[in-house]
Amino acid sequence: MNIISRLRRRCTPIVLAFAVIAFAAAAHGADDEIVLGATVPITGPLVFAGQQYHYALQMAQDDINAGGGINGKKLRIAFEDTQASNTVAVNAFIRLLRQYDPPFIFLSSFTTQNLAVEPEAKRAKTPVMYAGGSEAVTDRNNKWMFRVRTDDSLLSSAMTRAVLNNFGKEPVGIMYVQDDYGKNSATTVAELLRAAGVEVAGTEAFGARDNDFSAQLLSLKNKGARTYVVVGYSRDTARIWQQRRTLGIEGNFVGGQGLAQPATLALLSAEDVKGTIGISETLMGDEAPPKMQEYARRFQERFKIEADPFGAVYYDGAMIIAEAMRKVGTDREKLRDYLAQLKDYPGIAHTYRADDKGNLAHDNVILGFAPGTKKPVLKERVSQ
Repeated sequence: MNIISRLRRRCTPIVLAFAVIAFAAAAHGADDEIVLGATVPITGPLVFAGQQYHYALQMAQDDINAGGGINGKKLRIAFEDTQASNTVAVNAFIRLLRQYDPPFIFLSSFTTQNLAVEPEAKRAKTPVMYAGGSEAVTDRNNKWMFRVRTDDSLLSSAMTRAVLNNFGKEPVGIMYVQDDYGKNSATTVAELLRAAGVEVAGTEAFGARDNDFSAQLLSLKNKGARTYVVVGYSRDTARIWQQRRTLGIEGNFVGGQGLAQPATLALLSAEDVKGTIGISETLMGDEAPPKMQEYARRFQERFKIEADPFGAVYYDGAMIIAEAMRKVGTDREKLRDYLAQLKDYPGIAHTYRADDKGNLAHDNVILGFAPGTKKPVLKERVSQ
């Protein structure tokens, strides 16, 4: 029995009318507020990444409201948990549509969830912003979807450059998480390395929830790998870095976006990351621009954890859509057109511009670690 049915059984007609009006107002937002949606992995094994943009969007909401809101109206972001399930992600998206009818929704940073939700976004004709990097999403040619971070083709290019510029042409072994992000990135890296004259000694897949990576590491070692490229998420990357030392595997290690995350580095020691290379969405820490340093300081003060690049791009995304609503209102088509024509928006993580695939960010950084520390330091910027 739904809430309206329960009210109908207990209330007089007049009381029921007022109750239904109040329920509808709560669901769709008050007259003095604009409600946007966000589907985020708030619980489960993907929480390491999801927590960052869950918090970053809350901070952006409060900053926008402190700055006057949206043409006098308060902004409210309604969150739904995607957990680690594509089905749950789709249901979360549909619940937001039904309950709030928002003019815009943030999606998660996981490609598999983005691919699952994509048909629903197209059907709803609702603009969405996501951070999953796989080109499989842009290959859908959905005009309502906009990527707020760099795509995985640039990540693959950056990882290849990190190998060539730091470790030369020794044989490379590639480990990757077994999903669209991992498989596509590993395939592209292998192709780029071979084109550069580097032997790819082998590739090994692993599950996102695996705990033991010794079989893959030893397999690549036995195949002659001297440099190891790892495409994974925070938790699995940390375990691989720890286990390579436990197994006594010497060689060069290059990690994808997962390595430079604060959640990953919190699980590692300075010795674990010594001499290794990571790729990051943007530069954070002492070498970052002042706006990024200020964001990171406020984030840590408020949430008691270090800010990471994934949260930063969602913060920027919220600021972009707030500016869009100030200029064109909350009409879905007008918001979509605004995003499609975005040029040179100065965020804290990137300067954003839209291309014909809905990509808004176009640069990454290659990072090393300061001697004896886990502090990332800039080695090179990569743009497309």
